Amino acid sequence: MKHLKRKTVVAVVAVLAIVATAWALKHREGRPEADKEAPVVVEPSAPRVMELAAVDVVEVARGSVERTVPLSGTLRPYEQTLVKSKVAGELLSVLAREGETVRKGQVIARMDDIELRARVAERRAALEATRAQLDLAKKTLAMNEQLFEQNFISRNAADNVASSAAVAEANMQAAAAQLELARKSLADAVLTAPITGIVSERFAQPGEKLPVDGRIVSIVDLSRMELEAEVPASDIGAIKPGARVEFSVDGLDVKGFEGRVERINPSADDRSRMIKVYAVLSNPKGELRGGMFAKGTLASGVSQQALIVPLSAIRDESGEEIVYVLNGDTVARHVVRVGSRHPARGIAELTEGPPVGTRVVNANLSNLKPGDRVKIAGATSR
Repeated sequence: MKHLKRKTVVAVVAVLAIVATAWALKHREGRPEADKEAPVVVEPSAPRVMELAAVDVVEVARGSVERTVPLSGTLRPYEQTLVKSKVAGELLSVLAREGETVRKGQVIARMDDIELRARVAERRAALEATRAQLDLAKKTLAMNEQLFEQNFISRNAADNVASSAAVAEANMQAAAAQLELARKSLADAVLTAPITGIVSERFAQPGEKLPVDGRIVSIVDLSRMELEAEVPASDIGAIKPGARVEFSVDGLDVKGFEGRVERINPSADDRSRMIKVYAVLSNPKGELRGGMFAKGTLASGVSQQALIVPLSAIRDESGEEIVYVLNGDTVARHVVRVGSRHPARGIAELTEGPPVGTRVVNANLSNLKPGDRVKIAGATSR
């Protein structure tokens, strides 16, 4: 009996659940669309507004700038020389080492001269012998001239004596020349510096046997330097001897070295199509050394109506040079092409860029992005 009552209760609950579900579905279908669950709409965030100082915004202007061509190259001493042996023999001494300063005419090496002295003595004796022969020939000639005038000898005999005297004089002149050569060889055993400079390398040591033109030391003059640089062939027409070159050297705190173009190579490199120019500059303090790498600019003329912006306004993004311009109060990105740069004046020439009067952001703000709005302190937005 109890079991039967329990089944009846379960059945009634099930029926009530079915009825409630049907009623709920019926009323839901009758609700308007506005009462249904609405989708979530995300409102776009408002653009950022950044405040800039008045000095952080400048206008593109026109002005006079010196056109320049970028260049880079290697420095080398304007004068350098190799001191070589002029006679073959044993090197007795070298009187200068690397890094030492030598003066023009200073003795820097000596060769063994024993054989050379003996050769000079031999040539001197030979000269004395030929001089004695010439004296005898002249006396004989004078005597035969008198005999010929008195008709004691024939003209042919007198001419033979005159010819012998001429040969004796020629022999004496040859002996004198050989003596001069021997003396020069003896003098060449003492080697002197041909220029004033610094010994950069030593190639031979005392006791070595050297041939003629054997290398002993190299000397460089650092008081004047030469910059050998390459420029594009398209720019060479505007470059003339005397043009100013400004450059800096990696690793030196000193900036602003200046020189002048002295020579221009008449032909371009077959592979790079670049043309070499040679600039000369003074180096009185010896700060520059041979082999240093220099980067700078070469003046190629003056542009009177160039577009000018501050160097600090130019940015490098993904390999492109750009400036941030203000369209009203909104920041926009503008790609430019930079011509000559003038760090001393803090400006750059734009060969392609926004028109004159365009406002550009001068401050290098890393968090400034295109699309941002700006507010200039103390001024109203345009």
